[in-house]
Formats: sequence, C-alpha cells, structure tokens
Amino acid sequence: MSTTPPSPPTPADDADAPPRRPASPAWQEFARAPLVPVAIAVTIGLMADRYFGVTIEWGLAVACGGVVGWACLNRVRPMLAIVLLWAAFAGLGAAYHHAHRHSFDADDIGEFATPEPSLVRVRGVLTEDPITRLAPKTDALEPIRRPDRDAVELRVTGLGARDGGWVPASGLARLTVEREAGAKGQPPLVGLRAGDAVELVGMLTRPNGPSNPGERDYADYLLDQRTRAEIRVSDTTAGVVRTGTGDGSAAGWLSVLRRRATTALTDALPHHEATVAIALLLGDGSAMEREEWDAYVRTGVVHALAISGQHLAVLAGFIWVILRAAGVRRDRGAWVVLVVIVGYTILTGLRPSGVRSAAMVAAVCGGIVLRRPAGPANAFALGWLVVVALNPTDPFSLGSRLSFLSVFVLIWGVGRWLQPAPLSPLEQLIDASRPLWVKAVRAVGRAIFAAYAITVVLSAVNAPLLIADQNVVSPVGIVIGPVVVILTTVALLAGFLLMLFSSLGWVAVPFAVATQYSLAACTWVVQFADDLPAGANYVPGVSMWWLVGFYAGVAAVVLLGPAWRFRTVCALAAWVLVGVAAPSFRSGPTDELRVTFLAVGKGGCLVIETPDGRCLIYDVGTTSGPGVVRRVVAPYLWFRGVRRVDELFISHADTDHFNGVGELARRFPIGQVTLTPSFVDKPTAEVAAALEVFRKHHLVTRLAAVGDRFTAPGVEIETLHPPPVGPVGSENERSLVLLIRHEGHSILLTGDLEKAGASGLLAQTPRQADVLMAPHHGSRAALPRRLLDWSRPHLVVVSRGIPQGNTVKPTEGGPDRPIWDTHTSGAIILRSHPSGLVAEPFRGESMVVRRGR
Repeated sequence: MSTTPPSPPTPADDADAPPRRPASPAWQEFARAPLVPVAIAVTIGLMADRYFGVTIEWGLAVACGGVVGWACLNRVRPMLAIVLLWAAFAGLGAAYHHAHRHSFDADDIGEFATPEPSLVRVRGVLTEDPITRLAPKTDALEPIRRPDRDAVELRVTGLGARDGGWVPASGLARLTVEREAGAKGQPPLVGLRAGDAVELVGMLTRPNGPSNPGERDYADYLLDQRTRAEIRVSDTTAGVVRTGTGDGSAAGWLSVLRRRATTALTDALPHHEATVAIALLLGDGSAMEREEWDAYVRTGVVHALAISGQHLAVLAGFIWVILRAAGVRRDRGAWVVLVVIVGYTILTGLRPSGVRSAAMVAAVCGGIVLRRPAGPANAFALGWLVVVALNPTDPFSLGSRLSFLSVFVLIWGVGRWLQPAPLSPLEQLIDASRPLWVKAVRAVGRAIFAAYAITVVLSAVNAPLLIADQNVVSPVGIVIGPVVVILTTVALLAGFLLMLFSSLGWVAVPFAVATQYSLAACTWVVQFADDLPAGANYVPGVSMWWLVGFYAGVAAVVLLGPAWRFRTVCALAAWVLVGVAAPSFRSGPTDELRVTFLAVGKGGCLVIETPDGRCLIYDVGTTSGPGVVRRVVAPYLWFRGVRRVDELFISHADTDHFNGVGELARRFPIGQVTLTPSFVDKPTAEVAAALEVFRKHHLVTRLAAVGDRFTAPGVEIETLHPPPVGPVGSENERSLVLLIRHEGHSILLTGDLEKAGASGLLAQTPRQADVLMAPHHGSRAALPRRLLDWSRPHLVVVSRGIPQGNTVKPTEGGPDRPIWDTHTSGAIILRSHPSGLVAEPFRGESMVVRRGR
C-alpha cells in the first residue's frame, strides 16, 4: 500500500471547497419547538397571578374558554386556534399558582395562628429530615452565646382541644426547636427523620412579614411553600415526642438513604471537609459555619456547592462515559443514566435547578431510547414545565432563575460563539504536522480560554440578578471560578464514588483522599480570594424596569443571528450605561430631614438622612447578633439608595448597640465613628473586636462629650451627655445623648441612659423635644416622669423587641403623648420639613407630631 502523503492543496482546491454555512439563528430552533410557546404561556399566567392577582375562577374560565375555542376553530382558523390554546395554558398557570398560594382547607393550621404566640399541642408528620442551624461561634461581636436551632417542616394532623382531646387539622407548619446554649448531650431532634409521626407542645404563631422598608418578606417566602404557621419549641425533652416511625414510607426510605450517605462522608473525611462535601453532594449546607458559607457567596462561587444542574450534568456525563467504555449499549446506558440522575435529584431534595437538569437529561435519554433527536429547546422548555408542575412558585426563586438563565446563555449563546470554525485542508495539514506536545499545549490553552470566556459571560449575565437579590458583585469570582469548578467537579465525582463504595473498606480510600484534598484546596482558594481587597463589593439593588430591559437585551443577543448581534450588543451596552448612570440622577438636596428608627429587635439603629444627602447612623446592634445588618440595616440603606455612611455614632459600649459595626463596614464605606470617652476603656472582647474593625477598615474615630455640636446644612446636633469623665457606674449611665434640631423641630436620642446619667441630664436646662427616644428600650426605670416633664415630647418612640413586663406599654402614653414601639409599628420614620414634623410607622397610620410655624 502506498504511503505517499497527499500533495498540498492549491488555492483552486480551497476555492472549490463547499462554502461554510452560517449557523441558523437560535430563535428558529425555539420557534420550531412545540413546548416553548406552552412554557411561555404558562409563565405569563404565573406572572399575572403573582403580580396582579387572578382568582382561580378567572384562571379556569380562561383555560376552559381557550380549550373550547381551540376545539371549535382548529379546522377553520388553525392559527387563531393555536393562540387560544396558548391562552388556555396561561389561564391554567394562573389558576394553579393562585391555588398553590391561596387555597387552603378550613382546618389548615394557618387559620389558628395569630401574630402573638399561643401555646398549643400539635400532632403531625415530619416531611423532611431535621436540619440544624448552627449559631455563629467565632464572631466576638455576638452579644450572647445563642442556641443552635433545629428546623423541620411538619405536616399537621391534629390540634389539642381544651378538653384534652384532639380536633382534626391540616396544612404545613415550620417547626423550630431551640437547643439550650452550651447544653451537652444529644441534639434535640436526634433520631427523628422524615416520615416520623410526632406530638409536641410549643408556641404557635403566624410568620412575620417585613418590619422595615427593603426587608425580605419571610412570610411570603413561606407562603411559596404553602406554609402559614410557625411552631417554636424550647423545652425539647417534654416538647417533642415521637409517636410513630416513618419506616416503609417513601419519605422514610429517602431519609435512610440520605443518612447513610451522610455517614459515609462524615466517617471517611475530616470534619471540615465532611461539612463541605455534604453541601456539595447532598445539598445540605447547614453544617457549614455561616462565615464560610458567606465567603462562597461573596466570592460568587456558591453555585459550585449548591446542588445544581451543573452537578447533575457532570455526573450524567461521567456515568455515560463509563458505561460506553464498558461496552454497554446506548439504549441501556440511557436508561441507567436516567434512573441514576432522577433518583439522585429526588435524594437531594428536588431543587429547581436539579429538576431542570434531570428533565433535560430525561429528554436526551428518551431520544436515545426512542432513536429520535431531542431538541435542546424542547428539552429546555420541558425542564421549565416540570419545575412549574412540582411547585409553581419555584420559577420566582433566585436559584431557579440563575439556573435557567445560565443554561440558556451557555447552550445558545457562548456555547455557539466559542465553536471553532471548520479547518480548511491547508489548516488541517498544518495542524497534523505539529509535534504532540504542541498540540497538547494548544488544546490546554483553548480549554483555559473557553473556561474563562464562559465564566466571564455567565458572570456578566448573572450579575444583575445577584445584585437585585444579594447586592453583591464579585469580580474575584471570574478569576477563581474555573478553578473552583474543576476542584468541586473532582470532589463531586470522587465523593459520589465514595458514597457508592463506602461499605467496601479500602476500595473507598482513594475516593476519600481525592474528595478531601480537592475540597480542602477549594476552601483555601475561596478564603484567599475572600480576603483580597475589592474582591467582592456590595452595591445598591437595581430597579425592576432596568432588569427587564437588560434581560430582554440578553435574549436578543442570544436569539438573533450574527447580522443583528453587533447592534444588539451595542444596545445592551448602552442599557448597562443607563443603569450605571441612573443613581447619579437622584434628586439633589432637599428641605427634609429624615430619621428612621429601624425595627431591629432589642437593640438600636437609627438612620439620619440630612437635607444635603448625608447619611448618619446612631447605633447599629441588637441582641440577635451582627446578622441584623445583613437582614435589616443594609437592605434599608440600599432601598434608600445610600452608598456611604458619613458618620456612625455609637451611644455606649454595650454589645447590643454596636455589634453590627463589622458587617456595616464590610458593606459601606464609613466616614468616621463617634464614640463616648469611656468606650475604649471597657475591657470586653466585644469592644476589642469593634476596635479591630476600626483598625482593619481604617476608620477615623473621635470622641463626643457634653457641649459638642455637629452641624450639617439646616441641621444641628448637640451633645447633652456624657461629660468628658464619668459618671461612675455602668456603660448605660454614660450613654451618648444627642439633640437633633431642624426647622424648629427637635428629636432627642438617649441610648440606654439611666440612673446617674439620667440625673446628670435632668440637672441641665430643660430641652423641649418633639420626639423622645425612650431610654433603655422602654424600661420603666429609665423613663421616669421627670424625663417626660423635662423634655415635653409629643411622641415617645421605643426601640425594642418583644415587650417585657418591666417596659412601658403603648397605652400608657395617652392621647397627648402616644408611645410607639418598633416591635408593634415596625420601622418608625420621622420627616421634618418647614411645613411640620410627621411620624410614619411601617405598620399603622401616620400622625402629625408638630405643625410648622
């Protein structure tokens, strides 16, 4: 046989080669997929009910009308008939969403729940394994050692009656069991698992909605899970008793499998790597320290830990390669992949991104078995419809939106853009002549370029959603993203094999080693990136109108052909510039002073917005810990468009008044911090931690004492207490007292002032205050009649959590001097302008405190 190489092609040969056909625009593939318009119609129905409200009757009427119209016009007007059929799907989607969120039985446990806790006896069945929420253990700014909590969903079957019997009840409740701080022994819900029947005694309450502008609506989140009640149990020994096991039930079997998988990981891996492996492989990140989990969030790579479509796609591909290498037929291999992926999705909790991936894998496997091509667009729409069918509110969750968005851009956008052009004969000859090592280096280079190109594109596309939901931008995620994905992929595959072969002893050792070191390396990379300056930046959210426009532009860039791509990219870039410039067009200086008492529980945080646009804060802390900044303070500031805190006043050195300073400094630049003269002298770990925050963030500090005055255009802040030295006693007695004046109106802030400090204040010339902040969270001892006579307020505001027996009640103020508290009213906003001083509670009616002169 001749081995003479072919002669090099001539230019004429290249000219005779068939021309390269440009790929068809992606929109054509979606237009040909029959499930795509169905998915779009159902989504329109979901959104119609979500944002405008559609009754079940109207939704079903539209659905029935659409079906009847389709049946009547199918042969006469086929196009109109198809449109009516799509309308039927939209009506069905709206009715389904409304029924899920608003249709409950008359004996639903939510009907018995009230805003104020009530003691109840409950019977029910656990629908999931209990999850332990660990309290922070390493943060020195935690005011007390808070207890760990076990949380689980309970399907209620009965309520205790007054005569000692039971009455039927139904519905879901969120059961929370608090462990005693520092308690030893077994966890509260040890031995309980999904499917177990329990009887318990606890406090039943209705889930709380937001108490502050910008705060996340927890009650609405639970409503998406069809849950309208919470039950809290503190005495676990007598509070929760198992009355039946879940053996034999589907939930019980899944619980056994999850626990065996968890045991395999915890027995084979060190504690730290085991907690990360459980999050990666089983979707349970509760065992991880909060700070470590937040590091993954801040660096933009938390998707690598949470069970996602990426994990399932990698696992499906791995199983497919192994089966094909073993000589398994394609149709049989497809069945194996389908069973494993669907089973694994169920095992890990049917998360939306996992369900989407499993549905798409099922479509591909079905195509292989039936020997018919499975269109990607059809599979994508099928995944969306399956997610909707399992829970019609899941499409509105962040994880679901990010999952579908990423897959859309990856398959029809960057995946197509990175496809190499076919080589000409000359290019093929040149490539074949290269040494093997050159080919390897070029292949690795192409893979690295593709990985970072995909990361850049997906990061840019996902960024607005993350900003809208989490207010974070993570440039460092682009750098470490591919590295983290590689490490977690190794850990995913090795960990899966570890769980599979854990009972075979030494056979599982190599998989345990690979899992351990890949996760250890991943954690090191994330921690290193998290410590980099400007690696993650917190920013205000984006408006809905801009978000809609941005993703319409993304869809245009992906779906339209190359002829339109340059124009759509330019339009999208211009839209991004509009979003960046929009905050700059906020209204300028005003004539209004705005003071907001945020509802932070027992603690304090007042936001003072001056007419010239400056933001001052008086105290930032609470007994619930520094997380209050993440939940309440920062969302409010972003809601108001605040980007910088010009000054932070700390009233005194009690932890519940300053323990949020670290989280605040992480999210906002702080111009300076004003302290009392004795703050730095308090010998506690919490004060030392606060001083370390000041040093780490290079914060300028200054001291304030009686007689000091701080001014802004139209605003004067006078310090009335403490003196430069003393008084002797607790930190409460040395609280910083400020009198704010604007347009003839005055507001008196008192911190936790009491005893000798209060006597020193009352010895001064009386100062009339339109609004008085009740000292020490409304303690009766700290609010004597003398202070009310001295300041003569028209309104008293109490910053507190659940009222205690030794605190003043709102009814004690009388009609001339009402008492508002943040527990009842939520955030209380004071607006001072030349026409008068107005108080607006977040919950309740506003009042005119004082009219202008």
